[in-house]
Amino acid sequence: MADLGRSAKYSMKTTDELVRLVSFGGGITIDASAYTTDELVRIAGFSAGKGSRVTLKGIGSRTTDELVRIASFGKGTVTIDFTK
Repeated sequence: MADLGRSAKYSMKTTDELVRLVSFGGGITIDASAYTTDELVRIAGFSAGKGSRVTLKGIGSRTTDELVRIASFGKGTVTIDFTK
């Protein structure tokens, strides 16, 4: 098997893949710095529909307004992790 630098099992999921996971009830923890605010809002909205838990790491660079927007779409399903 060829070395692709980063193992396929650790490849970043697309927004559509994450939406699908939370839509089926899967809880996820993601590096939020890899996604736009609009993408995170979309994921949060779908998690709220199923009650799936979403933990966002690497979120420190977002404004408070962006965080409030993401959290509001999640309706209590989003955890914002400020730890490093």
